[in-house]
Amino acid sequence: MAVDKLKSIKLMGKTVRIVYEDFENGDWGRCDLDNLTILLNEKCLKDKNHHWWTLVHEVTHMIFELSGVAFMENNEEEAYVRCVENLVIPWVQENKDLYE
Repeated sequence: MAVDKLKSIKLMGKTVRIVYEDFENGDWGRCDLDNLTILLNEKCLKDKNHHWWTLVHEVTHMIFELSGVAFMENNEEEAYVRCVENLVIPWVQENKDLYE
């Protein structure tokens, strides 16, 4: 089942643009913190489930970058777990309509 392209999402009080590209290197998504943009491979538009989980994966990267966790010198697993528990899961729950 094909998926409509998203233009943007709200994340941590910010508007994050969603851009679709044809990645030739096999990537499914990328995160661009400087431009508050998530880039998704156009191929994921062919499958609703693949599109959703690629978006969730890239949102997780953006959350780590926006929160500063991605820039810690000594990454501790507990910090990532707390970030996911408090930021990623609530975002997924609040945005279920993007999947439907």
